Amino acid sequence: MLLTIIDILVYMKAWILEKQGKVESRPLRLVDNYPTPEPGYKQVRIRIEYTGICRTDMHIAEGDLPLHKQPIVLGHQIAGKVDKVGEGARRFKVGDRVGLTWLYGSCGSCKYCLNGLENYCPNIVRTGWDVDGGYTEYVVAHEDYVVPLNDVPLKTEDLPPLMCPGVTGFLGFKMANPIPGDKIGLIGFGPTAYYLLKISKYLGMEVYVSTRSKKHKEIASENGADYIGNILVEDFPVKMDHIISAPPVGEVIEKALKNLRPGGNLVLLQIASTPITIKDYTFNLWGRNILTVYNVRRNIIPELLEYTHKINLSIEKDIFSFDELMDGMIIARKGMLEGMTAVSKVT
Repeated sequence: MLLTIIDILVYMKAWILEKQGKVESRPLRLVDNYPTPEPGYKQVRIRIEYTGICRTDMHIAEGDLPLHKQPIVLGHQIAGKVDKVGEGARRFKVGDRVGLTWLYGSCGSCKYCLNGLENYCPNIVRTGWDVDGGYTEYVVAHEDYVVPLNDVPLKTEDLPPLMCPGVTGFLGFKMANPIPGDKIGLIGFGPTAYYLLKISKYLGMEVYVSTRSKKHKEIASENGADYIGNILVEDFPVKMDHIISAPPVGEVIEKALKNLRPGGNLVLLQIASTPITIKDYTFNLWGRNILTVYNVRRNIIPELLEYTHKINLSIEKDIFSFDELMDGMIIARKGMLEGMTAVSKVT
């Protein structure tokens, strides 16, 4: 009996990636003997309740991004409760509701970190890529990189998407620096664009959406989009002040630039892309700014979370059991979700 109890305490269930392959080939393997991490100095341990299924996880699983750890537990959209506090940790107590994003750590002393640009830190550590992430029951992290969520007026299952598409999209939004009255184009209407549509409309901006999905067109319309179309088929009816694009599809880029006014900003959110070609420099690129969201940073998260008190940022989602997580990834990869995103209920 003693050995059985020790085994339960020491090991946990986890989906591990040992060899990359197409998602449909089921490259993740569920094990029940993965070592349960213990929090180190100034770390806390999170008992994960819900974890999000992200396209970036698919890029890692399929080999678009190289493996940095092998085996690796993917997942960086994490929501749960603190269940253990390491030595020296003072920011959280056991039972606090918290989250964890793609940003697991940075050096804190380079020129980027000292100037609020830790996402460019050369020693950045990414959750679910450089270290084990959220496709498991427990994760540990330094308390400074854990997101406090006690006061966020959303159900726990709504929180994982905020930790990635929410945070990533909002960083892109801040980089574009729009003002009330601006016209914003959103290319690809996934969860990131959903959050940006709601925030942009709240701030008094016009929002033009490009998507091919009939269901996503309906959701965009229900949430106040001023125009809905498909930029690969037809241009926006007017030039945009800013365009924020998410699909990893290179052919979209020149189409987006063509629909952007001189002086406008095109912000690319994707972490990978098919080849990008710009054939007409003078009329489509000259005078426009191209920006890319490179990782995420902590200093924009409190402002994003403030919007949860002003706007209903609950999102339509498909919820899979933990044992069904690989099935959820396949369904999401095929674009067959009923909701806007997918999360797995871990505990």
